[in-house]
Amino acid sequence: MNNQLHTAVYTIIKSLIGLLFRNGLSFGEFSRLAKQAYIKEVEKELLKSGEKVTTSKIAIITGLTRKEVAATRKETPLKTGHSPQHNRAVRVISGWLSDPAFCDKKGKTKILMVQGSKNSFEALVNKYSGDMPYRAMMDELIRTSAVELKDKNRVSLIRAAHIPSGDDNEKFVLLGEDVPLLISTIKHNILDDDQDAFYQRKVCYRNVPEKNLEAFKEIAKKENQALLEKLNKWLLAHDMGKEIIKKPMKVGVGVYYFEEASDTQEQSK
Repeated sequence: MNNQLHTAVYTIIKSLIGLLFRNGLSFGEFSRLAKQAYIKEVEKELLKSGEKVTTSKIAIITGLTRKEVAATRKETPLKTGHSPQHNRAVRVISGWLSDPAFCDKKGKTKILMVQGSKNSFEALVNKYSGDMPYRAMMDELIRTSAVELKDKNRVSLIRAAHIPSGDDNEKFVLLGEDVPLLISTIKHNILDDDQDAFYQRKVCYRNVPEKNLEAFKEIAKKENQALLEKLNKWLLAHDMGKEIIKKPMKVGVGVYYFEEASDTQEQSK
């Protein structure tokens, strides 16, 4: 194996370990999950290339025994992805930020009547959340500090994102969705032609005084939010919702902030 690939895989796994042991996931459980994922992905790649998928072939490719492969293939696959409630909440907030019925020309969200008019919160939920009752949606957005009631009859958006609040299980769902998307982009850029590369960039400096972090956090938050709201408006206008189309594609852009201690002496060697 390429030594740089060894190093990259080790670094990725190492970054997860602190989270795993703090939440009681043993090495045995981690190993079982890794085995299941490895076999599942090998199956998918074999099918994609038109090859016959057999336990023996998977065992040869993975280095596992036929018995291990056969037993793992019988296991019930883990469910992945966000809950319908999370997805609906995201769509409601996106509509509030982008739909002229619920925001002004500059994209500033309107304070909505809870119910009654065509521009109410009830109308917003009916338009972007399907069959979910507007009261249930309001409770969810209040719980995650995305909205606040101005009085009994009016509601305003105070955070332009649905971020799990106080529920580690929901945060783990985000971990399971966002990290694979980033890895998928990097994998595409490694395996495919450079001319077809996905956009993948970051800005990073290693010797910034700690006293400047708050100022950078603020400007990064403001600029990134403006970018995401602009991209969200375009995607919302082109997404077909629940309409069945021939080749639906999941598409988007992810933005994240990071900070950690930097060993500048080590970097200069």
